[in-house]
Amino acid sequence: MDKMMTYAGFEARFVWAFLNPSKESVLEAPAVTDYDGMLEGMEAAQLLALLEKVRERLKYTVTEAQEPVKLFIDKQFSIRIDNPEGRVLPLRPLVKSLFILFLRHPEGILLKRREHYRQELEEIYAVISPGTSKENVRARIGRLVNLQDNSFSEKTSVLNARLEEFLPKGAVESCKIQGYNGHPRKIPLNPLFVHWESK
Repeated sequence: MDKMMTYAGFEARFVWAFLNPSKESVLEAPAVTDYDGMLEGMEAAQLLALLEKVRERLKYTVTEAQEPVKLFIDKQFSIRIDNPEGRVLPLRPLVKSLFILFLRHPEGILLKRREHYRQELEEIYAVISPGTSKENVRARIGRLVNLQDNSFSEKTSVLNARLEEFLPKGAVESCKIQGYNGHPRKIPLNPLFVHWESK
């Protein structure tokens, strides 16, 4: 525990400066004495929460620094890269439905609760594939949200592979569905880079 607190405390001093930037560069080592009083009063859980917060901030910072891609999405959920007349990102209906869902929810989605998004996924899929019967839509989305089915993992893998194929190398990671067990899965792309056509 002491080692964990020592490491967490050291890292927290650095990230506290990141979250509360002064005129000096955030990459410079912060003065330890500036944060000792605040950090010593923190419980381990509070320190870890602080670190998690800065990691989220860093994801956006790194994403913006690495060739941020812009996505333009029209009313039919056609996805174009970099500008409204750019290349279309070719995705199959279920894969695209999953991608659109996560782009709509930048806060992330807990996999164990994906059943709560069934109706939204059905509505997205119906727009993407208007010729599909309601029964088939329900069946396909049902597999996607079923916790006992591998459909979600399969579609995520296909999506990530297609992104690697069609996006600039520096932009791929920012558009993949990512996350850890027990935490929300999300696409780390800054929502400001996703442009939705007005209804």
